[in-house]
Amino acid sequence: MKQQKSTADLLVELNEYQGSDKIISSYDMKAIIDEQPKVAPVMSRLPQLDKYTGGFCPGELIAISGPRKAGKTLFAQSLTVNFAKQDIISLWFSYELSSREFINRFPGELPVFVMPQKMKANSLEWLKHRILEGLAKYGVKMVFVDHLHYLFDLARMRNTSIEIGQVIRTLKMLAVDLNITIFLMCHMAKLDPYQEPSDENIRDSSFVSQESDAGVMVWRNLQSDSEAWLKVCFHRRTGVLEKKIKYLKVDGLLKEAVCIP
Repeated sequence: MKQQKSTADLLVELNEYQGSDKIISSYDMKAIIDEQPKVAPVMSRLPQLDKYTGGFCPGELIAISGPRKAGKTLFAQSLTVNFAKQDIISLWFSYELSSREFINRFPGELPVFVMPQKMKANSLEWLKHRILEGLAKYGVKMVFVDHLHYLFDLARMRNTSIEIGQVIRTLKMLAVDLNITIFLMCHMAKLDPYQEPSDENIRDSSFVSQESDAGVMVWRNLQSDSEAWLKVCFHRRTGVLEKKIKYLKVDGLLKEAVCIP
């Protein structure tokens, strides 16, 4: 049986430790950060959304939710189109829709993005490897996952809330470690169709809101086929809370209509 080292022995040993995760001073850390290239946020080209979020930065996990058939995928596809116009490559994991249906949902000229030729559910390891492949081959910066509940086997979970929290933390660490932005679509619990949804209504786990950098809620105006609402429920970097934006569906994509103070 291996004898455990004493605290005194560990103190002597760790005094010489030079690993990449060694403890350093704030000034040393600042010097490292200052040497790194400055990365500007990527803008959505939706003016009010950019005002509230300051764009999207590497390392961020953005949770997108809303009622069923509320326009979550449409909103994410609109972002993909606007990113492509800036030569920003997005990687899509579309679990719910077939490749044919997903591709055909883009109106007009198809934007440039990448996606797996074949999907595999219930595997974070597979997801990580495909993201790494996207980085190596295409230099992807934005990753869209539609949606959260395809990343694990719900039937095998013992504590759904805690295990979803682990998934969210894994995605957050992937975003940080790989210097990418991850957009995660999440299902919402059943709600009165005339009640304004909130990030508190995200299904199965409060960890989605607790561990994400921003929470965005999307829902349709039940009185109109072309109007939708988007709410930035929270944004940790900008400090924004509960900001609503009205959208119109124009030529198959979302366009801003008006901001609600």
